[in-house]
Amino acid sequence: MKLVIEVEPLVAQVLNKLKRREQQTYHCTYDRTAAAPSTQVFLDNATVTVANVSIELIHALYGMNVDNQWVAWVLQGIDYQVDFQFTINELAINFIPRSMLLDWPLLFVTPQAQPIKAVYPRFISRSVLAALPDKTIVVVTPQQRLTDETSTVRAVKQMKLQMRTDEECIWQK
Repeated sequence: MKLVIEVEPLVAQVLNKLKRREQQTYHCTYDRTAAAPSTQVFLDNATVTVANVSIELIHALYGMNVDNQWVAWVLQGIDYQVDFQFTINELAINFIPRSMLLDWPLLFVTPQAQPIKAVYPRFISRSVLAALPDKTIVVVTPQQRLTDETSTVRAVKQMKLQMRTDEECIWQK
């Protein structure tokens, strides 16, 4: 019985720590000349926002270049189930591989907090766009078609379409 009394406060402390972690966000700025933040960040924060993300970092991350300390840090954060938000210049959207927008557990946003997303369906319906956040920049390919009803949703949600000439990004060609 004494063991139960000692374990309950410990469990309560762990649960409180986990609740605090879910509420906390860590903000940092990418600088290729600076060291990546400590992995302690992942224990204390469920969300990490990285500003000033460069095309170089996107390329290194997509190539899984673990010799790059920032790439190794991000990959470790993914292991810790951290939600990453990468702030990139809107002009850099064409440098993000479409598969990263579709499949990677990262959220790319512009400095104006516009999410950048891609979707799978060849025929993009009203419901697909309605499920995305307001002001989303939707990366589409020429093979994808928007149904007639999507124009209303796009206007109401202030969405913008970014046409990609093909599935790949600029540097993959």
